[in-house]
Amino acid sequence: MKKASFIIALMLAMVGCSGETEESSVLVSDLVNPVQAENTEEKVEEKVEEKVETPKLPETAIEDNRVETEIKKEIVIVEEKRTQPMEIHVYSTEVPWDESLEKLESDLAIEEGKEFASINAALSSAIEGDTIIVHEGLYREMLNIKKDNITIKAAEDEYVLISGNELIEGFVPDKERPGVYIADVPSNYKTTTLPFSQVFANGAVQDMARFPNLTMDDMMMPIEEGGGYGEITKIYKDAGTLEANIEFSHEELPDVDLTGGIFRGIIGKNREYALGAVVATEGKKVTFTGTNSAWNHTNAVGLKAYGFGYGFVTHKNLIDIPGEWYVDGGKIYYMPDGEIRDLEVEMQVRANVLQMNNVDNTVLENLNFVAGSALIKSSNNSIIEGCTFRYLKPFYMLNGYGMSDSAQTGVYIENSDNNTFKDTYLGHTWGTGFYIAGGDGNKFYNCIMEDIGWIGTFTAGIYSSGDNTHIEDCTFRDNGRFQIRVDKDIKIDVLHSTFERAMKLGEDAGPLEFTSTGKIAPLDLKGSEIAYNQVFDLRGIPVSSGGKPRQFVVAFYMEDVNNYTAHHNLVYDMEAPVYTEGFLKGFEGDNIFLYMGPRYNQMTKPVNYYNNTAWDYVRNINVWNIEIANHAELVAGGLKQEGNTGSLDNGHFANNLFNEGPFSLSWYTQNLKPTGGKIANVPNPDASWKNITTDSMEEYFEHGEKIGYFFNPENNMMLDLETGAENYMNADNGDFRLTEDSPAKGAGIPIEGITSSDTPDLGALEGSDYVLSAGAKLKVRDFKEIR
Repeated sequence: MKKASFIIALMLAMVGCSGETEESSVLVSDLVNPVQAENTEEKVEEKVEEKVETPKLPETAIEDNRVETEIKKEIVIVEEKRTQPMEIHVYSTEVPWDESLEKLESDLAIEEGKEFASINAALSSAIEGDTIIVHEGLYREMLNIKKDNITIKAAEDEYVLISGNELIEGFVPDKERPGVYIADVPSNYKTTTLPFSQVFANGAVQDMARFPNLTMDDMMMPIEEGGGYGEITKIYKDAGTLEANIEFSHEELPDVDLTGGIFRGIIGKNREYALGAVVATEGKKVTFTGTNSAWNHTNAVGLKAYGFGYGFVTHKNLIDIPGEWYVDGGKIYYMPDGEIRDLEVEMQVRANVLQMNNVDNTVLENLNFVAGSALIKSSNNSIIEGCTFRYLKPFYMLNGYGMSDSAQTGVYIENSDNNTFKDTYLGHTWGTGFYIAGGDGNKFYNCIMEDIGWIGTFTAGIYSSGDNTHIEDCTFRDNGRFQIRVDKDIKIDVLHSTFERAMKLGEDAGPLEFTSTGKIAPLDLKGSEIAYNQVFDLRGIPVSSGGKPRQFVVAFYMEDVNNYTAHHNLVYDMEAPVYTEGFLKGFEGDNIFLYMGPRYNQMTKPVNYYNNTAWDYVRNINVWNIEIANHAELVAGGLKQEGNTGSLDNGHFANNLFNEGPFSLSWYTQNLKPTGGKIANVPNPDASWKNITTDSMEEYFEHGEKIGYFFNPENNMMLDLETGAENYMNADNGDFRLTEDSPAKGAGIPIEGITSSDTPDLGALEGSDYVLSAGAKLKVRDFKEIR
């Protein structure tokens, strides 16, 4: 708390026999700490003018020799302004995991401005350059940083938790639902700012009630029993109505009223996934009104459009196993696992737990955030180190499916430059991870991004439209869809990182997802480098769209992308599943090392693939070319692209190790909109010869040159699947060092700045085994509130 000095100016005007006036003043000051007094500037307000009047008095008053005068008093408060930085300490009044550490506010030296019970209170008192030391405990507040040059860090070896939750009190048995307890939601929970919530018991997240039940510790296993999804069929919608219908294939829904509940369906391609309000249920059937754009229309959807899918329903009347909850009508319904009196139950009430707006040089160290997102806007040169972000976003309804629909569901960074995230963990959320909207020079070192994107639509561990993004020594694992997503012309370097189990809730994409999004112009990566990374354990899930099953995932999804170099990357364990029973019997997934687009885009800048190793997948390279039938019309309307078809003008593929498998190029002809959207396919029998699918790498590259695809291949090698593993030390366990007798040893060409000798090995382990150590070395800390 700031100190103040008080100047009391008491001005007395007295009228004597001579009629003269006289001023007098009295100075009263409180004691100032002599240490702090050296660092203060005292500002004295201007002098108060006194107005003295000599009243006209009746003669009787003169005779009584009494004179009345007006005396004015003015109290001026002048605050000291501290100019030298200092340490400010914050102590928690709530430490659920160790009550002996709790400190009463009355014990804090708040009057000295050095100790606080709230981080935000300390921030209000802070000046630029201050360091706020936060001591062990739980802080139920949104950290709101508005000042430059502030450091906020946990005290050494102390656990600090900043939470968007509030405690729930007053649980009583629900008479209508055996085993369920009911209570009012906290008074500061508002559905206008947070339509859905999350619930925790003794620090552990609990499950929103659903059918089928979620009984495994994984939110993204829709085809597994216990994964919280059921297989659905008979998917249709009649014309002229908003109501759609599905049926669960195996189990009937409970015979309870589910009206007003929510249906979530993984149906078709990602843009076709369903969200809706339940209208009626009967047996295995659910009727719902679609709330997202793919289903909120009156068009008919025939039974043949979607053969199958996966879905769940959520409603308070579905609470039937311990740990399930539901919030409805200002009440929370909860079935505890054990005695309710033994549990500390809390729910998310704040949408955000961190906000930085228009600030520079912020440092956050070893802080743990839970149950809330983060907003960082117009903030530069900050360091976030040793922090964790968990359970950032509860379930949410969205109208579309794109990245922007989920932009502010994780750590949102807008128009901010040169911020560094180091040794930081982000995980467990329905929404996205880091979303960089514009800005320049943001960096990530030794970070873990995992268990992200439970909603199933477009989310990513890191999305960036900010130039000069740098990602190094990071681990990405268990994502509903992408792990890195780029759709703007930026430079982004991705180095020595691992990408594991992407695409757990979809298909037709991959962990590294770079795309022009369909505009007529390729994406320019400005010389980006993608190097020494591992991509593995990539499967996706089967979906049904257009009346047929699909399961297509890609390690390097580089659609319409040029001006980059990918080298020394290791891709493996992508074996496509083969289904032997049920409606998928005989279906096999389609997993690919590299998809390039480029559709109708001329890729005139370099596309370099050097010394990459790829093993255990289905197809090698896939090109989708589109010839623009109405190109002259579009040019007349302002289109700048001179060519009427896609191309690869400046490729260079050298020293790569592939496994045997098809290479394909598909040639389509279409009329396009000026923005690149398809109007219609156009018959073009004269171009049919340009299509190719072949197992011969040489034939593919030679064919490509005839139609404008210049891979410029040198010293690449394919290994057969039956014996090729013998070239590696231990391919089954990810050790892809070459054996001494492998023909890939010394078989490469030297590439300046890439290879390490004049006779380099082929593949990702050329020169060293550096790629085998890719990924974060960060150890995820124990979260003490979980007890």
